[in-house]
Amino acid sequence: MTTLKDLIDDKKFFSPMEMAEYLGIGKTVAYAMFNEPGFPCFHIGRRKFVVWADLYAWLKANKMANIADKERGADDTEE
Repeated sequence: MTTLKDLIDDKKFFSPMEMAEYLGIGKTVAYAMFNEPGFPCFHIGRRKFVVWADLYAWLKANKMANIADKERGADDTEE
């Protein structure tokens, strides 16, 4: 069974600040992502974290949603 110490040692989850540094984004954007409905974060006390695998899946899903939105927007402007 994976322990909390293993998760921390292997860096399998990130705080908003760690995520911002890892992804190369600003802390304001990172905190906004953590407050986004459907973002896969969890709380330990008052602190928020995201598991790397969940973040990766969320980023991929939202990338596809953004591409679909752009394609729909391109279709709307053609008519």
